[in-house]
Amino acid sequence: MTQEHYPVLVVGAGTVGLSTAAALAHYGVPVLLVERHAATTAHPRATGVQPPVKEFFRSLGLDERIRAASADLLPSNGKVDLETLAGTDLATAPRIPTPPIEVAELTAKISPTPLGPCAQDRIDLVLRKAAEEKGADLRFNTRLESLRQGESGVTVTLIDTVSGKRSTVRADYLVAADGAASSVRRELGIEMQGPTGLGNPMINVLFTAELGDLVKGNEFAFAQITNEHTEGILLTVDNRDRWIYHLSYKEGEETLADYPDERCAELIRAAIGRDDIPVEVVSTIPWRMSARVAERVIEGRVILAGDSAHTIPPIGAFGMSSGVGDACNLAWKLAYTVKEQAGPGLLRSYEAERLPIMRFTRDQALLRFQHLDLHWDEEKDGERSKVAMADPLVTAAAYQYEAGALIDPPSTLRSLTRPDENLDGSPGTRVPHAWVEHQGKRISVLDLPDSGFALLTGPDGQDWAAAAEEVAARLGVPLRAYRVGPQCEVEDAEGGWAASAGLASDGALLVRPDMVVAWRSPGAQDQPAELLNQVLSRVLDRSETAA
Repeated sequence: MTQEHYPVLVVGAGTVGLSTAAALAHYGVPVLLVERHAATTAHPRATGVQPPVKEFFRSLGLDERIRAASADLLPSNGKVDLETLAGTDLATAPRIPTPPIEVAELTAKISPTPLGPCAQDRIDLVLRKAAEEKGADLRFNTRLESLRQGESGVTVTLIDTVSGKRSTVRADYLVAADGAASSVRRELGIEMQGPTGLGNPMINVLFTAELGDLVKGNEFAFAQITNEHTEGILLTVDNRDRWIYHLSYKEGEETLADYPDERCAELIRAAIGRDDIPVEVVSTIPWRMSARVAERVIEGRVILAGDSAHTIPPIGAFGMSSGVGDACNLAWKLAYTVKEQAGPGLLRSYEAERLPIMRFTRDQALLRFQHLDLHWDEEKDGERSKVAMADPLVTAAAYQYEAGALIDPPSTLRSLTRPDENLDGSPGTRVPHAWVEHQGKRISVLDLPDSGFALLTGPDGQDWAAAAEEVAARLGVPLRAYRVGPQCEVEDAEGGWAASAGLASDGALLVRPDMVVAWRSPGAQDQPAELLNQVLSRVLDRSETAA
C-alpha cells in the first residue's frame, strides 16, 4: 500500500475544515482534506455570520465572493411572529431588528465588513473553490478508517467509499473538523463537558416552495410560526424558493420516525397558510441543542476545531463563527510550525488561546438560551448586566486572549458591554479597524498583515521600520512595518488610529497574521531592533537568532 505524505491532513469538509484548508493553502502549506460525503452539504445549518468570519474571508481574498454569495439574503432583517406566512401582512407585522440597530451601527465602526447573513452551503462552495484554486488537495467520498500517532506525525488509513480502496497517508499534523459526533475525538478519548439535551429534539427541514412573492419587499431573517396546526421557525435560504423550517417534538411522546417527509410537508403548508403552493422536502437533519466544550483540543499532533471541539447553542448565531475563529487562529500557527519558522510552543498556544474563548462563547450562548427575554428585548441592559450577558459583538469579535502567543496581555476583559472599548490595541485583542489609504487604495488597517506579521506604528515610527526590516532578515519571517497617520505611507487622514490603539506618535503594535495584537510598545524604545527581535522570538517560541 502506497503511503503519501502531507504536512497537514484535515478531516471534514464543513465550513471549519474548508476554512482551515483554504487558509493553509493560502499560506503555502500543502494540505489534504478528506470528506466521507460526495460533496459539500447542500443543506445549510446556519445563516448567521459574525464580523470576524467575514474579516477572515477578506484576508484570504474572498471578500467579493462572499458578498456575491450573500446577495440573496441582503434584504433579510428582523424576527417576526406570525400565525401563518400568507395570512399576515408582513409590512405591518411587529418586527424585532436582527441585529439590533445599535449593533449594526457599531459593527460599521469596528469592522470593514458589512453585517448580513449568508447561507452556510454557499459559504462552503466559495471555500471549496478557493481551497482548490490555492492548491489544496480535496478528496470527497473518502472516510478516515483509523489513525495512529507517533512523536513525529500521524498515520491514517483512508477508504474510498465508492471503490472500497484503502490508502495510507502520513501527516505531520491532523486537524479534526469532523463535526459534533467527531470520530477522531472519540478515537482519542477526549471528553466533552457541559449540558446536552437542551430543549426538545428538533428537525431542520430544507424544502423548496415558491414563496418569494409572499415576502418580497418585507424580507425577514426568520419568522416564529404559531398556529393550531404547527409551531416552528421559518428561515429563508434565498428569499425565493429555498427555505428551512425548524420544528420540534416532545421526547417520550413522539420520535423522529413520526415525521416522514409527507408529514413535514404538511406542517410546512400549515405554516405557509396556503395549500395551493407546492412544497417539496429536500432533506431533513435531526438535531438537539447542547452546550459542550472539549476538555482539551490538542492531543499530540491532532488538533480539534469547530463542532468537534465545541457545540454552541444557536441563540446569538455564534456557532459557525466560533468555528471559523478556530481556523483563523490555527492555520497560521500550523503554517509557521511546518515551515520550521516557529517552535512547538506556537502551536500549543492554539489551546491556550481558543479553549477559554470556546467556553466563554458557549456560556454566553447558553445565557441567551436561558434568558430569551433578555436576548430579544433591547431595553433590558440592566438586567443583562446582572446575569453577566455580554454584548453580542463582545462575544463574537471583541473578546480577548489572556495567554498564548502574546506579550503581556491584560488579565481580564475590559468590558462585557462595550466592544469598541475592548478593541483598544491591547495584546490579545483584534487590531483596531480604521479606513486608511495605502498605495492609492482605500483599505482597512486589518488588511495590513497580509498573511504575515505587521508592525504598525504612529507617524513618527521611522526607527521601528528600520528595526522591522532587520528583524525580518534575522529571523527569516515575513514582517513589514507601516507608519499610520497623516501624510504617512498608510494615510490616516483623520489621524486618530494611533491613539485608538494606545500608541503615541512613536509607538508600535506587532500584529499577527490572524489580525490579533501580539505586543504593544506605547512609545519609542532605545534599542528597537533588539527588543523587537526578543518579542517576535518569544511569540514564535524560538531562539533570538537567525533561523
